[in-house]
Amino acid sequence: MTQFPSFALILLAAGSSERFNRDNEEGVKKEFLEIDGHSVLYRAAEPFFELPGLSAVIVACQKDAEDETIVALEDLVNVNSIPFLLVEGGATRKESVRISLERLDSLSMGIEYVAIHDGARPYIKPDMIINTLATATITGAAVPAIRITDSIKRLGADGFISDNVDRTGLVRVQTPQIFRFDQILNAHRNFKGESASDDVEVYTASGYRCAVVQGSDENKKITYLKDIPDVENQIASYRKAREEGRKSKDASKRMRELLFKPGESDEDR
Repeated sequence: MTQFPSFALILLAAGSSERFNRDNEEGVKKEFLEIDGHSVLYRAAEPFFELPGLSAVIVACQKDAEDETIVALEDLVNVNSIPFLLVEGGATRKESVRISLERLDSLSMGIEYVAIHDGARPYIKPDMIINTLATATITGAAVPAIRITDSIKRLGADGFISDNVDRTGLVRVQTPQIFRFDQILNAHRNFKGESASDDVEVYTASGYRCAVVQGSDENKKITYLKDIPDVENQIASYRKAREEGRKSKDASKRMRELLFKPGESDEDR
């Protein structure tokens, strides 16, 4: 029986959700909203836990969003058999991945492969993860992709169509993007660009080649308000809970200030 390869998961949830919050007065993290009783972030992560080779999980989140991220991950954070770490993401997707890769490397676990997945892509299925990982073990890297069948046009600065683009060979790339760990880490360390659209761009810039597997239209990324059911009520509830949480945190901090004398620490009590 072929042994399932060891792999780690990097789950990206450090973005600003700019397009999602375009019509919102106060931004919310789309990964923290729910679809059918579970958070988007939980649904993006859970299928990876069904595979026997998962060895470590790194979740890149926004600064000061650690508590909300833990809540959104539900019972997955209680899996004690593997390292489960949160890191503060960077200013760009590329930076968040680089930070996560370096944190994985610091664990010295001998991880063979790493799956990099969008935290806002909750419809991923275990079969697609398996197919992508299996291909990566042969080629070094693989990503799910869908061939473009619509006509492609280029717009000019005036907003009118300026050119017809040949769609031959064009694909829409999804996540998870799975790479040999040592190769993608090396690629990120050597990448000279300020930003990258995804990790395939970083990987191939170092001369590596990436294969594709069949993606799925069902494996869509949550991008706009309409992608979340009952979104207005969810946002209202989310904001209320967040505000109550902030008040509770501030009250706890104030209580500690009243209880402790100046210069006194926890160990002094």
